[in-house]
Amino acid sequence: MRQSGFESGSAVMASAIGKDQSDGWLARFVVEAAGFEPILTVAVVDHGPLAFFSNDNNGAQEIVAFGGGLLKKTADRETIVKGGVIASGSAIGFSGIGEARGARVSRRGEEGDTTLTGFHGGTGAARAHAIRHVGLPAEIGIKLVHEALCEAGLRNSAEIWADGGMKSAVDVMKAILLGANRVGFGTMAMVAIGCTACRACHKDTCHVGIATQMTSVEEAREKGVASFHPRIFETAVEHLCAFFGAIGEQVRVLTKRLGAKRTQDLVGRADLLEQFQGHQQMDLAWLTTVRKEFAGLGTRIVYRDYDAEQAWEEVAAAPLAYAVGTESYAVASAASVAPAGGAVSRGPRLAEAPAGSHGGTSLLHAMRAVRTRESGEHVRGGRGGDGKGIAIHPAVAGNGFAAYHTVGMHSVALGGAQDGTAKGMYGGRVVVLKQRAADGRWRGGSVGKGLAYGAQRGLIIVQGDADARAGIRLSGADLVIGGEVREPLEDRKGWIGARANIKGFAFEYMTAGRALVLGDPGPWICSGMTGGSVYLRHDPEMGLTEEALRRRIAKGAKVALTVLDEQGISDVTELLLAYHRELRRSGQAEAAKRLLPLIAHPAEHFRMIRPGKDITDQSIATE
Repeated sequence: MRQSGFESGSAVMASAIGKDQSDGWLARFVVEAAGFEPILTVAVVDHGPLAFFSNDNNGAQEIVAFGGGLLKKTADRETIVKGGVIASGSAIGFSGIGEARGARVSRRGEEGDTTLTGFHGGTGAARAHAIRHVGLPAEIGIKLVHEALCEAGLRNSAEIWADGGMKSAVDVMKAILLGANRVGFGTMAMVAIGCTACRACHKDTCHVGIATQMTSVEEAREKGVASFHPRIFETAVEHLCAFFGAIGEQVRVLTKRLGAKRTQDLVGRADLLEQFQGHQQMDLAWLTTVRKEFAGLGTRIVYRDYDAEQAWEEVAAAPLAYAVGTESYAVASAASVAPAGGAVSRGPRLAEAPAGSHGGTSLLHAMRAVRTRESGEHVRGGRGGDGKGIAIHPAVAGNGFAAYHTVGMHSVALGGAQDGTAKGMYGGRVVVLKQRAADGRWRGGSVGKGLAYGAQRGLIIVQGDADARAGIRLSGADLVIGGEVREPLEDRKGWIGARANIKGFAFEYMTAGRALVLGDPGPWICSGMTGGSVYLRHDPEMGLTEEALRRRIAKGAKVALTVLDEQGISDVTELLLAYHRELRRSGQAEAAKRLLPLIAHPAEHFRMIRPGKDITDQSIATE
């Protein structure tokens, strides 16, 4: 990460943005701003989080890409992008602007709100070294992002939200004076409803029934929890209302004492703060100083109307947009749609035509988040999809292919897809297949990291391999990963994941659903798994013995590897048949034929993993 000072970083931002405040500067900004420290970004839509991802590889590019994906899914809803305060100086300022622009998804066209989280907060599931050594105080991030947005000319069109360790109205007022428009509470709100802060959220043993899937005393006893007293909903709500009511009243008192009529008029008034101790350890004068040109900025947010400006799709098609994957262009419909059960078309363009349509509808074709906008349109239009059309992406799809996919949709990518395929999926069918190359051979068909992250419904089929953390937090969807072992395993060489069909940490925290793996599942699988079923290929001739499969289960994961029971046989047969149909539909008759022996004798060729009744040993780090 560059360690340049904040002033020089601001100059880069100013030159990148210039006077043009349209999205045309977006690509230039991202190219300039690449190279952040890793941060965790959370998109919150309306009343709850929509999706999570860690942009630990691509920094600002991922923030923008994530916002672009949400633009397609939630074109008429407000989105907030949340970043952890762990970078420094110019990096935090860059992150703030990247989040503000990357999260602009509302149809009314406002800049996306930016939420900053300080290191004082965190759930009871956070690892000890992360709690002690990772992050910076939220106050630093608030001040830097406030000034960065002021310099960029965006402060009056983007709110700053802050959280992380907030415990009182005084903490709220400090954040507001430093530049926050709104302040959030996490841990204290949990305490208000009955959390005892025992810091064991990750063990599924919460004795007050908050951070757990246990629903009854009997189930708690079965898991070894001696005392289980779940909160009474009505009482918890009363306590929460009382807590926030008291906080609000005290904020009103502080607002009056500081001489303001509106709390928002105090945004950015850092001159009202005073350092009262630790003067010899550090000088906080920069935190308590307000630049004259920034006075009053951020106190009244005025959302811009982008519909009155150049269309987002046209502006984002600037040449440099290709560098960050935000390119988009219109394509004619009815070019690559096949009726259900028909052959897959491999034309040069992506298109979709509803049943009974004769074409004429233009759709966006974006390298990232392909099919995500259509998913949002299905939901907003209440159509739910008719299931009679297959939309084909004729090349390797970028990040977020079929993200937030919904009921009734059937999306196919030929050649492969990158990270985040089918993340947040809520229904339909997502298929990633090999593509016939110039030499006539079928190639590709693999996907990147985070396949089917948090997928709740529907079916995902991947013909090739998957990178790390496939099926993480799988919550009800069905997943088939068809990559197969090409030569006998040689675990004695070490580095199992380097040669595996899944590169590691698959099915972490899985709570429901079914997963079928036809190859080597890779190391550290099923960590924290509490529900669902994983079916693994059993092929002693290629080294996939029960011993080898057990070696791949995460240390500390309390799951059982057994032969298929009646339900397991039914599940494996159903998933294999679905995979077989997709292969035949794509013209891969030979590949489909190789599945027939597995379909005929599933109990011989597969083993299943399901959660045991014991509690996972969370003293063992699995990340």
